[in-house]
Amino acid sequence: MKIVAKVFFGLLGLSISIVASGGKYTDQAKAQLRMAKLVAATEGYEETHEDEFDSLNDGDSDSFSFNLSRGKSYLIVSFCDEDCSDLDLRLYDKYDNELSKDTQTDSSPMVSVTPRYTGSYTLKVKMYSCDSDPCFYGISILGK
Repeated sequence: MKIVAKVFFGLLGLSISIVASGGKYTDQAKAQLRMAKLVAATEGYEETHEDEFDSLNDGDSDSFSFNLSRGKSYLIVSFCDEDCSDLDLRLYDKYDNELSKDTQTDSSPMVSVTPRYTGSYTLKVKMYSCDSDPCFYGISILGK
């Protein structure tokens, strides 16, 4: 089965359509992340952390902690499978200050940040709409 995810990279000024195919839902998220990395690479971004993959039921949330370096620009992108229509991201510093968020109703949220200090940051992921639990998603952290 093929899915089409329309992604607008407003921060990069680019618009692309991503087509993923395959029977496994995790493969859909992986294929979309690969395409996002190719597009981001045209703007100088490269992968800085290993991709994260997980699944959530409708209404559930999760969080990931990772280190970011001061002064480096980061782009954090996420995609979920075809059964998901709303996934949100919120990025927090170690003091629990919200630095960036994407709470639009879509399945491909993206946040960006240029940290003022090197340290630990937390990304909170919320599955607002999953038509067939669980929905699978992936996250990539890119930097330049």
